[in-house]
Amino acid sequence: MPIFIIPAITSKFAGNDLWISPIIGSSTGFLTMFLLLKLHHYYPDQTMMQYGELLLGRWIGGAANLVWLFFLWHGAGLILREYGEFIVGPVLLRTPESVVTICLIFVCAVAIRGGIEVLGKFSLLIAPLFAGFIFLTPVLLLPELDVHHITPVLEKGWKPVFEGAVTPLVWFMEFALIGFIIPFATGKRSKWRWSVISVLLMLLTMLVTNLTCLFLFGNLTSLFTFPIFVATRYISLGNFFEHVEAIVMVLWVMSGFVQMAVWYYALVIGTAQCFKLNDYRPLVFPLGILIVAMSIWIADNIQEMIDLFMTSEPFFRERCRSYIRPCCCCSPGGGIGGTVARMPKTDRLLHNRCGGLCVSAG
Repeated sequence: MPIFIIPAITSKFAGNDLWISPIIGSSTGFLTMFLLLKLHHYYPDQTMMQYGELLLGRWIGGAANLVWLFFLWHGAGLILREYGEFIVGPVLLRTPESVVTICLIFVCAVAIRGGIEVLGKFSLLIAPLFAGFIFLTPVLLLPELDVHHITPVLEKGWKPVFEGAVTPLVWFMEFALIGFIIPFATGKRSKWRWSVISVLLMLLTMLVTNLTCLFLFGNLTSLFTFPIFVATRYISLGNFFEHVEAIVMVLWVMSGFVQMAVWYYALVIGTAQCFKLNDYRPLVFPLGILIVAMSIWIADNIQEMIDLFMTSEPFFRERCRSYIRPCCCCSPGGGIGGTVARMPKTDRLLHNRCGGLCVSAG
């Protein structure tokens, strides 16, 4: 979903320098990946919920896990609401939004009950199609694009660019969800290399969409709620290849399913591990109902939701992700409450090494 909204949000602040903001924002993606992969190196079979309590202590770690669970619930509800607004707003005008969101959450619930392998294999199928759409769109729009819209560069200095980078900074932190998935990864491929490639591909996708909207709409980009979707309506080749927004909608439904399912899965797994449950499957449908409820409570309309993205939402997400996870877990004093003192000698050495690495990285 960020791909469809990010050009409008960054354009409101950075103007024709909106393409620079994602470059700045990607720094948090690389830092998040570095910290989580370091933690995974020392705790290869544990998720963030499990080693979080080990590092912070039973009480503080448990409280931090509850905050993280609330963040996952809030984020999943927000993504579900974005999905519903995108489907109902431009296309299904007379369909109740609750019908769309309930259908998506039900499909995600069925997939999650099948295990993480189902999500992984479906992602492998949809990723090439979605990437093809992103990079083919500017090619099909070449006759309509005007590269002069990019000038003048940095006309108002760096301040608007950094203001526009706040939202990408927060969205790149969503790579923190890898802490719930990477313990289940198998194979001998380099996790470091593919993690960096993932961040780079996300950055490249944001650059392509932002530049496409800038070259097509100029400073009018901020007036559209979903600029890249509107841009696809301008595609016309020989008066016979037109109305490709239907294809875009299909790709968005599939990619939206993957994003929603990952957040949903993290919430379910995190809840099961936080409360020491042996099986996560009984939680799938009850938590799905709570996610639907959160999607209804979170905003009254699409404009209020966009205002949320540009005001309090980035700071709320930054506090939950960047401070509590993983930076707080990596701190040298992470073992508050004597947990580190009670660790075996080998675990204490690993904890101290992990803390030292993360402090030097910060």
